[in-house]
Amino acid sequence: MNLHPFWKLSALTLSLIAPAAMADWRNNGNIKRDQSDDSDYSDDRSRNDEDDADAEDGEESSGQDGRGFSLGLRAGYGLPLGKATGEADANLSDVISGIIPLQLDAGYFLTSHLYLGGSFQYAPGLLAEDCEEGASCSISVMRFGVNLAYHTAPFAKVDPWVGLGVGYERFNLSASAEFGGETIEASTTASGFEFAALQGGVDFKLSKHFAVGPFATFTVGQYSSLSVSDGEDSASVDIDEKAFHFWLMGGIKAQYRF
Repeated sequence: MNLHPFWKLSALTLSLIAPAAMADWRNNGNIKRDQSDDSDYSDDRSRNDEDDADAEDGEESSGQDGRGFSLGLRAGYGLPLGKATGEADANLSDVISGIIPLQLDAGYFLTSHLYLGGSFQYAPGLLAEDCEEGASCSISVMRFGVNLAYHTAPFAKVDPWVGLGVGYERFNLSASAEFGGETIEASTTASGFEFAALQGGVDFKLSKHFAVGPFATFTVGQYSSLSVSDGEDSASVDIDEKAFHFWLMGGIKAQYRF
């Protein structure tokens, strides 16, 4: 509350009564006003201290100072890079032009900054070339692994983060066609370890527990085995000429911290 107009009006009234009284009033008034200002300042500091305490309590109540379980969902788009095998004509992009990754994350914040969890991703793929006439084809990539992430500002509205993961990948290509009134199905699956999944993004807090933001992932993997199935019989062989392949993915991530 601004008291200056009140003091001026009072000073004008008292000046009409006696100059001496006016002088005394000014001294007392200044003292009172200083005391009032000091009181307001103390009240403001007390309110600020209470607000800071409430904020700290809010942080601590969010899972023991930020610790606790979390669930996440990711969706986006990915591009293939590298080769499926070491053969000359085994470029991954010759088979698949892109993927639409859908990923589920589940884990635990060991501290307010450090996250450790598992992930499962299923990604329908887009064929680089149309399937032959009279046949139907589908392609997909499945990934699962363990991720470690560090959040730089877990209690701020904007929270950048970086992460690293390892896991396993399965690349599947299936085809079916009718011949002589019979449906013939066949599938080929390449499997191997994912040695690294470099990740990063920014979480925008919509509430104390829920955040949404962009992410990017770059993986480094290698297929080590190949299996072929015709619906009845199957066979699996090791890939002798191995090669590195990569996935560059980006999209939107949502996360809920319990």
